[in-house]
Amino acid sequence: MNQKQLQYFVTVYQTQNIKTAADRLFVSRQGVSKVIRLLEEELGQPLFVRSIKGVMPTDYATILLPHAKRLLEEYDAICGLHTLAAQSKSVVTIHALDHVLAYLGAPLINDFHEAYPSIILSIVDTTDAMALAALTAQQCNFAIVTGPLDETRFEGIPLFFSNYSVRMHKSHPLAKKTFLTYDDLDGQTIISKGRAYDCFRHNIDQHILVPGRQIHILAETADENIIRAFLLENKAINIGYDYADALYPHPDIVSRRLKAENGGQMIYLVANLQVRTTKASRLFRDFLLEWIHKKNPTS
Repeated sequence: MNQKQLQYFVTVYQTQNIKTAADRLFVSRQGVSKVIRLLEEELGQPLFVRSIKGVMPTDYATILLPHAKRLLEEYDAICGLHTLAAQSKSVVTIHALDHVLAYLGAPLINDFHEAYPSIILSIVDTTDAMALAALTAQQCNFAIVTGPLDETRFEGIPLFFSNYSVRMHKSHPLAKKTFLTYDDLDGQTIISKGRAYDCFRHNIDQHILVPGRQIHILAETADENIIRAFLLENKAINIGYDYADALYPHPDIVSRRLKAENGGQMIYLVANLQVRTTKASRLFRDFLLEWIHKKNPTS
């Protein structure tokens, strides 16, 4: 079994038509049929049922598909390593809770690049759950997420603490208050990050969607354009982290701290305990911690 066979298999599965698959692969229909037939012989299982209308995947093919896709992704990753090696570059990949790297800012990336021009930072904005999943699957070197963490699997280094905040139109009645409590949210319409985020589970589920409190969730999204549209129309308020408030200023939008016993979360730089860190990763980790300390000596 090789990369070519797997690519042909996945393409045929997705198109369910030999001719269409051949067109996508820029090869002949006979070539595709031959590769699939040889793969079936090697596996000892039929992958497709042929008919006049096209091909129908077998149950075995459906089970094989996700494994084939993962192998192809690994092939691509290996090819990427080869390309980067040819450039004499190292890559540090960070999957971060969305907007965290924007909060740290371009100066961090620029300063790091000036200090280590041979190291490329590859940054992916995502949810904390997906960042930790990528870290577990060794698809990244670090995750930047909120706690708490599973200390048997991950090593977390505190970066900074972020309070929960509530953003709203300046004419909203809650804007008259200097800070808010969970009780102030009773009867409000909220647009906020969804249940894919730890903050939703720690905050919304435990303190807002509780018996006796009437809260209407308009939508769950991290898309700032959508959030801002509803805030400007004064149709909802937004609950998030205060580190992101200054990233999207608008004269008609104000923020108020959500004051509570558990009114925020620590943001961590997280490594996989089962994976040995590369030299480039260690350089980035040490640089980031020193950089944050210089910007905020109390952190």
